[in-house]
Amino acid sequence: MRKLNGIPSSDGISIGRCYVLDRQKIQVRHYFISDEEVPLEIARLKKGIAETAEFINTSKTMSEDSLTEEHSFIFDVYLMLLRDNMLIGEAENSITSMLVNAEYALSLACAKLMAQFEKSDNEYLRERKSDINHVVQKVLRFMSDETMDTVLDAENADIIIAHDLTPSDTSQITKKNIKGFATDLGSRTSHTSILARSLGIPAVVGLEDIASAVKDGDLVIIDGFEGIVIVNPDADTLNTYKRKDVRYHEYVEELSKLKDEESATQDGIRIKTYSNVELNEELYLSNLYNHDGVGLYRTEYIYMSHGDVSEEKQYATLKEAAELNEGYPIVVRTFDLGAEKLSKYMPHPDEQNPAMGLRAVRYSLKYGDFFNKQLRAILRASAHGEIKILFPMISGMEEFYKCKTALDIAKAELRDEQIEFNEDIKIGVMMELPSLAVISDIIATEVDFFSVGTNDLIQYTLGIDRNNEFVAYLYRPSHPAILRTLKKIIDSANSAGIECTVCGEIAGEPKYIPFLLGLGYRHLSMSPALLLKARMIIRALDMSDCEKLVEELSCIKIARLAEERVEKFIDEKCSNVYFH
Repeated sequence: MRKLNGIPSSDGISIGRCYVLDRQKIQVRHYFISDEEVPLEIARLKKGIAETAEFINTSKTMSEDSLTEEHSFIFDVYLMLLRDNMLIGEAENSITSMLVNAEYALSLACAKLMAQFEKSDNEYLRERKSDINHVVQKVLRFMSDETMDTVLDAENADIIIAHDLTPSDTSQITKKNIKGFATDLGSRTSHTSILARSLGIPAVVGLEDIASAVKDGDLVIIDGFEGIVIVNPDADTLNTYKRKDVRYHEYVEELSKLKDEESATQDGIRIKTYSNVELNEELYLSNLYNHDGVGLYRTEYIYMSHGDVSEEKQYATLKEAAELNEGYPIVVRTFDLGAEKLSKYMPHPDEQNPAMGLRAVRYSLKYGDFFNKQLRAILRASAHGEIKILFPMISGMEEFYKCKTALDIAKAELRDEQIEFNEDIKIGVMMELPSLAVISDIIATEVDFFSVGTNDLIQYTLGIDRNNEFVAYLYRPSHPAILRTLKKIIDSANSAGIECTVCGEIAGEPKYIPFLLGLGYRHLSMSPALLLKARMIIRALDMSDCEKLVEELSCIKIARLAEERVEKFIDEKCSNVYFH
């Protein structure tokens, strides 16, 4: 028996024989061409792109029955990349200027674009590197006429093991009745993981070397909760996981009964549960699960999915969101991207540490025309639904006042043009920098709401990168400093009579929900897929118990001990509804 640890990607237990996808990265040849051969090489590149687009469209059509509507957009992202000037245009330029073959030019463009994405502090954007690589590898294979092992080649197998999987691979899984998969690469935000959750297939990613550690026919257990893969388990381990699988299916059945129920504690305290949304397609699931609105709409994905930041594109997308959201409020966050992501539209400086540099409102304020377009688009969309504006990465009052001035200018322009918008649109700030948290009582009197971005707030307060394996263990949301910071923020909001919503990952993580409720938070925003799990936890809690938990935590000096108390509490109070 061998046990491998990775990243939990999609909940569930899967037990069965495996099939290992043997897929080596294609070797790219490099040679020079003459001026006369340039048109031929560009034609070869375009032919490979066209064949790849046809393959992706076919895969999308084949997947329509198995994929939920809100996740079929992943194939559209791949098609967008095939039209992206930063990738394809760059490759054509290299063919012309460097006089190199199409395959080599495309690989150079791929490496350059992946390097730009790697600079991002946003995990979702970093994971788009794999999408770029998948698309480029597919084009290269069509150009070289190489075939590759596919999921459809799996015979008599229940589980797929691979170095990595493309969305096309993942969608083929249902055609072969595959029950789970494990990969060397990937994270929870990779498109492969998103699809796995959409399909309800247990998965573990980021295992590093599982593709070389197993062979066809091995008996494998996929534990999508803990991120564990067990190869050739002994009898006791096998029986333990079979029982866990039965319990999980019973749990899922109970979750489905909560779709139309309220999120309220045992003692009747109503908790608002909102969705964090990146694309409009996710609103279908949010509405199905009876959310209270969109607590965080990430506008940067308008650019990422369309490659377009024009006012009209932004307006059309946000108008559609307002209409799809069926009257519920939407908190629209202005662009939270660094300059390196928008180089196609405007210049940007090279930065040693872009995560702490020209990003979010700092970028927006530097490029006023760009900011003006977005504010106009949001204001115009506010005529079609209850839209609020959220400014990210605010460090102090000066930045906030500048954002308000920019908003006033956009409003004045629309009035002059007699374009309808909500004159009383609410504005808020993202509480994600310690500097703003310290003066939360001051800014609370000048905004309509707070949104607490715990992901960055915890990282910046504790001075750690949670994606760095050497210090990730220090990322503890129940750290005494975080407890005090979160308490300061909610107290400031309550004193000013404004709403305060937690929209970081801990809002949807079961073990931290009692912690947040005990601090005084009554508004939680999370991934749509987590709404029912959070609702089940909330309905099992008594507010007085949550408040007592926070009292206990406030007396604990060591972060590790505080974390242990949080975990013990959820096991004690919610053992019958907390599946992990």
